[in-house]
Amino acid sequence: MNVPERSTLLSRPAKERAGVVIGLINNMGDQALKITERQFGSLLSEAAGDIGVSFRIFALKSTRRSPRALDYINACYEPASAAMDGDLDGLIITGAQPQADRLSEESYWEELVELVDWAKLNTASTILSCLAAHAGVLHLDGVERRRLPEKCTGVFGFTAERTHPLVGKQGCVRLIPHSRHNGLLQSELEQAGYVVLTSSRTSGVDSFVKSFGSQFIFLQGHPEYDANSLAREYRRDMNQYLLGETDRIPARPKGYFRAEAEAKLSAMDCCEHRSRQQIQDLSIIEALAPAEALWREAAVSFFRSWIEMIAIEVSHPSHDSPITGTNEYFRDNISADEPSCDLPVPAHSH
Repeated sequence: MNVPERSTLLSRPAKERAGVVIGLINNMGDQALKITERQFGSLLSEAAGDIGVSFRIFALKSTRRSPRALDYINACYEPASAAMDGDLDGLIITGAQPQADRLSEESYWEELVELVDWAKLNTASTILSCLAAHAGVLHLDGVERRRLPEKCTGVFGFTAERTHPLVGKQGCVRLIPHSRHNGLLQSELEQAGYVVLTSSRTSGVDSFVKSFGSQFIFLQGHPEYDANSLAREYRRDMNQYLLGETDRIPARPKGYFRAEAEAKLSAMDCCEHRSRQQIQDLSIIEALAPAEALWREAAVSFFRSWIEMIAIEVSHPSHDSPITGTNEYFRDNISADEPSCDLPVPAHSH
């Protein structure tokens, strides 16, 4: 991967519309740092269309890093404190690999919540992804995540509960990858004033929003994932199991591998004894990953709508807040009364 500049213009067509500045707080672990940066950068670039998007990347100083990762961050990233210089229109905060039993005990907690509080009044919109979504609702409204009986991993069909530019018409279904050990109860989110956009009866809440001056968008899934991301994670989890670092066989991603791949992976699960040969055989997992990300079109559509909504907000701000006032465009385009979409739930969704 090429070393990025500290600020990159993702789209500059000949007749571009008003540009926006979007920042990425990349809090992923060392091994996923560059991958996550590339995934979000590529997705925003594809979604930008004729809107000029300037992309800035930041890192939290309090996240524990290896010396090699710190060298890369110091060369290519800005400190998270620089995100609060007032130039950002939109912000994305990634998740992270949990290190503590409670989110408030994570080393970066204070730095993260300071950033969240700043974003409430100084961005048009902020996306909090995966663990950052859990941390956000805990800090903002005291909503606690719940440990799941089994890891939620796979590609699931989530239905739009209401019509909204980010997710389309009410009843439309979109495929989104999820990979998490924890979840949020829809009833508790709604009681705290959050509006659920997409959900599944079997996999829970996917996306939800709430206005804090800035429109905050919370994602429990990973629309930015590559086609092989879930396979890489499953290989990592299986490796930990075979090394004896965990006692339970990891959950296999649902709705993700083809039937032929499932048969080969099931044969691996049947081995009673953990062995060095099994660890070597794990390389087959990534080879069995799907060739294409079936969720890519939905992901691009989601982020294209997000960029367009931010561009409208920053071009026509009201006077009630430093950036966007009452978020009129975001607010006025939420509806639960539109006719349902005719798309059926995909047969392979869960």
